[in-house]
Amino acid sequence: MTESNRELVIVGVDATAFDALLEILAERKTVAPADLKLLAADAADADPQVFANRSIAVQAAKDFTFSEGQVVLLLNSDDTAREVLAAAEAAGAWVIDAAGITRGDESVALVHPLLNSAEVQSGERNVVALPVAGAAMVAEALYPLKSQLHSVEVVLNQPVSALGKSAVDSAAAQTARMFNGQEAEVDPTTGQRLAFNHLSSAEAILESGHSFGELALVHELRRLLGDELLLDATINTTSVFHGQLANISVTLKEAQPLDTVRGLLANGARLEMRERPSAEEAVGGENTLLGRLRQGLVSPRQVNFCAVSDNLRKDVAINCAQIVHLLLKIH
Repeated sequence: MTESNRELVIVGVDATAFDALLEILAERKTVAPADLKLLAADAADADPQVFANRSIAVQAAKDFTFSEGQVVLLLNSDDTAREVLAAAEAAGAWVIDAAGITRGDESVALVHPLLNSAEVQSGERNVVALPVAGAAMVAEALYPLKSQLHSVEVVLNQPVSALGKSAVDSAAAQTARMFNGQEAEVDPTTGQRLAFNHLSSAEAILESGHSFGELALVHELRRLLGDELLLDATINTTSVFHGQLANISVTLKEAQPLDTVRGLLANGARLEMRERPSAEEAVGGENTLLGRLRQGLVSPRQVNFCAVSDNLRKDVAINCAQIVHLLLKIH
């Protein structure tokens, strides 16, 4: 089949990155409206979506017929998405897991389109996993230094949109109540208030003291940057809706002049150097902003800097669109 008549099937019209994804797909003319299919668990509760000035109805996933000529994109990790994964794979379709359903499954290729797109066919299955937004950004930021890295410590400050649409809605409701002088209810998923707060962890803490998300971040970074890399990660959640910021401390194998490190980072794919980057600057953009580059005070081999990006548009929507384009065109 040619790219023009292969179907793209998306599961997750209620996902936080869905609107940004439709916008990117329309801008890049990745797929024709007639070849875009949208699925949900209950189509009766889902409104038609506008794509390229066309209204696309949402269909019930249980009634949909999958085929070999499709690319199926999963934006949610609920039971419906898991059922779709099994059905689509059994039918011979290519599946893109952008929701972490197959996280940790070594039979599935973990692909960042800017770093290792050639790995699409390296898995044992016709399933491609995308790194979560935090891992995607940090991997991009570290990739120019990959051959020189000894160890990395990451403190990722993620927005509430990283927790899903329900967290965004909860934070918005809490914000409105607090502005009106009312007491805000806690978020039922995290058990904590999201508005005007900064959470040391939005997840339960494991016996090791880490959260599952932190260990998953480490695992995905090792898969993208090399198993020998020493890594530790902390994930905080801050009360902004979109835009993520990571403070990164790296220890190099050998001490390097700061200008050399700056030059390597400045030449990285979709990396842009700023003096003091902020989430506000990154939201709506297509680059990862790097800044606060400085020599560490602990060791002459230590370098510290920060990375900022739009977690929805850049690290989910654009990465999905690039892999969709690759599979529609080549596979």
